[in-house]
Amino acid sequence: MQADAKAELFERVAFIDLNATATQNSIEPLAVSGSGNLNNRGNTTTTYSYKISPYLKSRFKGLADMELRYTYNGLSHSEGSVGDTTSETVNLSIASGPDFRLFSWGVNASNRATDNNQGQVSELSTLDFNMGYQFSRHWRVTGSIGTESNDFNSTSTNRDGSRWDLGAVWTPNPRTVFDFGFGNRFFGNTKRFSFTHTGKRSSLTASFSQELTDSTTQLSDQVVFQRVDEFGEPIIDPVTGDPFLLSQNVATINNSSFVSDQLSVNYSLKGRRTTLSLNGNLSEQTYQDSNREVSHLGLGANINRKLSGKISGDLGLNWNESEEKGTATSQSDTWRLSAGISQELGPNTNLRFNYSFSDRSSNQSGQSYEENRLSLTLNHTL
Repeated sequence: MQADAKAELFERVAFIDLNATATQNSIEPLAVSGSGNLNNRGNTTTTYSYKISPYLKSRFKGLADMELRYTYNGLSHSEGSVGDTTSETVNLSIASGPDFRLFSWGVNASNRATDNNQGQVSELSTLDFNMGYQFSRHWRVTGSIGTESNDFNSTSTNRDGSRWDLGAVWTPNPRTVFDFGFGNRFFGNTKRFSFTHTGKRSSLTASFSQELTDSTTQLSDQVVFQRVDEFGEPIIDPVTGDPFLLSQNVATINNSSFVSDQLSVNYSLKGRRTTLSLNGNLSEQTYQDSNREVSHLGLGANINRKLSGKISGDLGLNWNESEEKGTATSQSDTWRLSAGISQELGPNTNLRFNYSFSDRSSNQSGQSYEENRLSLTLNHTL
């Protein structure tokens, strides 16, 4: 569940954002856990998050735009084995105004402190100066230089220092955008890119990013919404057969900081009655307080076909591999086949029947299983 509220306290100057979210997550994603409470394996916690975020905005004629924001975030869990946390974040952003057309600049400063009932968990501070220049209709260069000061549990004494990034945005045509760059931070060289190409009936997106984060940040940034593809069709969760709602792939819930590498590729092809979707994702998390490394690799394919004006069917196949390295190595592979049929009962009402078969194999005792699942779902949108 999620609730959001926004208010303008003083015209064009003072604002406030409020957010409250309740989600179910796996305490340890690499261990066996059921979807929701249907299969209770004791590996699920309900996470409650609330945010209070007042901020000020100002525009200096056409020269610059400024935003100063304070955010207080509280995070609690239904399971006592998972610690509750609070965090306070202050962000200052100053960006060039519309008077700067070819050349752009900006300054960003941020400080985030996270605490639990035993004291401070981490404090992350950054200061960056950003620049950009539009060489032509197709090319734009970007760059940033700054510094960061971090305080968190780490096996290394190198947790802060200078940081920089140099990149470019290539737009060969209105339907294609390629944004890429490389840089350096305290944990080593960094790379990033995002690619988007949209055709009349097809869409291809790909992205790669590297960032320092923790599970508290990921849980606080979760967004509950019905995900749709590039053509507006709901994305179906292969586990439950229901519309896919949760946007984050959350790491192990603890107080450790880690460097997260995220790669994702998605392709959609839409015909008159049939839509084909292919996706792949790879994530690697390098924990800073131990030699623990966790990786997830997933591949999936789904076909959806309109059988008549109000009836559609879909077939999906997904494969996921998870591996953890550290004091011990654990690995698991999961194959999942799903098939479903949906019927529109009214403009806002849909009835769906779904079957899925899952086969998980693991090198750890008690972590392998097979599951057959039937679900009948009635959806009504208010």
